[in-house]
Amino acid sequence: MNDEIIRLREELVGLSSDPIKTRELLDKLTEEEIFQHDIESPFHVGKNDIEETKDLEVGKLHKTRNGYLLHYHGGFSVLVDEKLMSPASALQQIMDGVPSDITDKEEREGVELILNAAEQVFRLPMYVFSNTPTMLNIATMGLMYQNLLQKMGSVPTAETENPEYDKFLLQMNEMLENFATGLEKEGKEYERRNGTNVEKEVKTESEGEGEGSDKQAEQKGS
Repeated sequence: MNDEIIRLREELVGLSSDPIKTRELLDKLTEEEIFQHDIESPFHVGKNDIEETKDLEVGKLHKTRNGYLLHYHGGFSVLVDEKLMSPASALQQIMDGVPSDITDKEEREGVELILNAAEQVFRLPMYVFSNTPTMLNIATMGLMYQNLLQKMGSVPTAETENPEYDKFLLQMNEMLENFATGLEKEGKEYERRNGTNVEKEVKTESEGEGEGSDKQAEQKGS
């Protein structure tokens, strides 16, 4: 309870002729109000629902009795029911981290890359809306993948031949390459507008002037 709730409770107790009974009734009233609040909430995760917590630095991942709660410090939270097997499985893998029996350095780095990529996907909504071209590209990828799943009726796997999935990957790779090129151009334009690469340009020009002076000196000497 916060200080204001405690103050109000004590004020009510002070007005009562039976302080002990009044405290009991106030405790019961508080329990009923909390219960009523919880059942009317779209979703609620209390301390007693959390079984395990992992600190991700940028947020916390909680394993609950029936799923996972991923809460970022920026104010974005994702609640995943355990019935959603794919995202729930990804969150469990993030919770577990790299298995201890994987000792090969390259293999461990590969697993870490996958786990980091999975976490980035969950984090995506926090910043994707800030850039319209980025949002549209990601929405296009998601829609294409949904259409592919509906057409195939199942999730593609590496163990089976999937010509449709191979074609989808080629399209995604092409889109990502174009997207990366666009981001690079946008980044350079941002640097140019904000003068963050002026020092580099000045250095390059001074080097060029130095080379020109050296050449002129050589010509005079000859």
